[in-house]
Amino acid sequence: MADRYSELVSFVRVAEAGSLSQAAVRLGLSLPVVSRRLAQLEARLGVALVRRNSRHLSLTEEGEIFYRQAGQALADMERAETVIRTRAFGPAGTLKVATTLAFGRRRLGELLQRFARAHADVTVHLDSVPALANPVESGHDLVISFAAPPLSSLICRRLGSNPRVLCAAPSYLERRGRPQAVADLARHEHVVVLDEAGAVLREGLPEGLALPAGLATNDADVARAWALDGAGVALHSLWEVAEDLESGALEAVLPDLELPALPVVALFEPRQGQTPRLRRCLQFLAHQVPALA
Repeated sequence: MADRYSELVSFVRVAEAGSLSQAAVRLGLSLPVVSRRLAQLEARLGVALVRRNSRHLSLTEEGEIFYRQAGQALADMERAETVIRTRAFGPAGTLKVATTLAFGRRRLGELLQRFARAHADVTVHLDSVPALANPVESGHDLVISFAAPPLSSLICRRLGSNPRVLCAAPSYLERRGRPQAVADLARHEHVVVLDEAGAVLREGLPEGLALPAGLATNDADVARAWALDGAGVALHSLWEVAEDLESGALEAVLPDLELPALPVVALFEPRQGQTPRLRRCLQFLAHQVPALA
């Protein structure tokens, strides 16, 4: 195959130069090498491609046809190599990202919009989904999660922390009373978020912290809406309810209780981590995600 490519390049350069000697100069080869490659190509095709005489070289009819096709193929190949070399040194192409519904809607969507604006050659696809699959099965380049990777073969890179807070609407707390200790929570109504298996999300929570579910959902935005409506005490990521706490729409419950923060992690396949677009996106998110708290 390499010999065929060399023959093709030599023929195209001969046709462009109109001379074996000029083609040899352009290729940086000796005249006998270029002449031999042309002869090998003609022998393989079984037709004469050029007419030779002491003063002039011209293409035969078959040579004209072959030059149009071969010249276009060579130009396409050179353009393809240029594109790939450019992408190897700068971020370009499509980046497929997946995360949870709430994080995609309320935080990651905005961050990726800023990333795409700064990298015009990168097209970002964001999927906000109720249940996160692993990128090997889902076809995503990157998954932003709050849990350990489902497969040990995935690279897990920590981007930041996800502080959490217990909160409720002032109307609910005025009606049911404000808890003064962890044990008081057992007597309250709760709004809980479920994981993809239908279990209450309580990773890292103290064993004595009971969260009996009055209302349960796998959508954190729905849980927030219920809490705002006075349905009960809810456990939320701080970035989900920071504005509500600041405005007074929600009130922190047991504000002195230190809840462990979950990690915000990026999951991706090792081979995907080699692409400039993913490397640049990870660098961007590593600077932006810690500020979300």
